[in-house]
Amino acid sequence: MRAAFLLLLASTAFADSPAAGVWRGEALCTDHASGCRNESVVYYIRDVPDRPGVLFIRADKIVDGQAITMGSGDWQYDRTRRTIEWRMPQRVWLLHVDGNRIEGSLTLTDGTVFRKMTLKKDD
Repeated sequence: MRAAFLLLLASTAFADSPAAGVWRGEALCTDHASGCRNESVVYYIRDVPDRPGVLFIRADKIVDGQAITMGSGDWQYDRTRRTIEWRMPQRVWLLHVDGNRIEGSLTLTDGTVFRKMTLKKDD
């Protein structure tokens, strides 16, 4: 009986990550000479069942009041460090979750920070 309770507790303890939800904010360029444009963004973040270290994210930018999806996919989630990360061959997004705020950056392989992002979770 106790073992069944502990198993149930373990399976529900990480059911919903603090990062799950709708997040809105800005992704600002650090190098405007590159042709980069500042963007208003909305990130839809949800847990992936049976994969506690993974979050599914769909990222939209808002252009003329309309949402345009930039992409979606699985991101790595580190509950202990409260970080969300997406690695690509030429760049890395690294986000830090702090309550109802996410702050992070897009860094190129040479170490250049290309974008900084700040998001606030919808209530």
